[in-house]
Amino acid sequence: MNGKQRMVEQSKQWLCDALINLMAQENFQDISITEIAQTAELSRKTFYHSFKNKEAVINYLCDQLFDQYFEQLLQQKPQVGEMMLKTTFDIFLNFWWQKRDLIQLLIRQGLFDHMNEIWQQKAIPRYQQFAAPWHVHGTPTQVNYVMAFQLGGFTNILRVWLGQDHPESPEQIKDLMLLAAQQLADSLNTN
Repeated sequence: MNGKQRMVEQSKQWLCDALINLMAQENFQDISITEIAQTAELSRKTFYHSFKNKEAVINYLCDQLFDQYFEQLLQQKPQVGEMMLKTTFDIFLNFWWQKRDLIQLLIRQGLFDHMNEIWQQKAIPRYQQFAAPWHVHGTPTQVNYVMAFQLGGFTNILRVWLGQDHPESPEQIKDLMLLAAQQLADSLNTN
């Protein structure tokens, strides 16, 4: 990355940080481009060189979050069965626990569903990169439905868990998730 590209990325990050700080104080819908630029100590012109609108800043933020999450997920060593599931849950829960203030802010601002849409779009192309024993090997349509099912569970856990003022520890939630997965598997094995 050359100097100009680094400066463009730095400006985007400053604008993103400014929007997050402003959302902690006021409603997303009421925040103006001018406020974001001023808070970032940048010009409106710089804002519009970086982003089309403030929704694009949220998209950039969500892209960053998911890139960081998937990077951690892909570092996981392949394991067998339940160990792979436990490790995946650990990565998921601990990553989002570290980002809980931001997730709680997105929930309060009514932007959590938008984040989910971005996650779904980013997850599908990466589906085959993460070799998990529970992945379906099927048509793109089948993979899309399976991803919607799986991500719906994960994101709804985030919403319920981190939407609370005093969320449980990641370990407690992991135990609940494992119990639910086991009960689902057991229910499929009954005659």
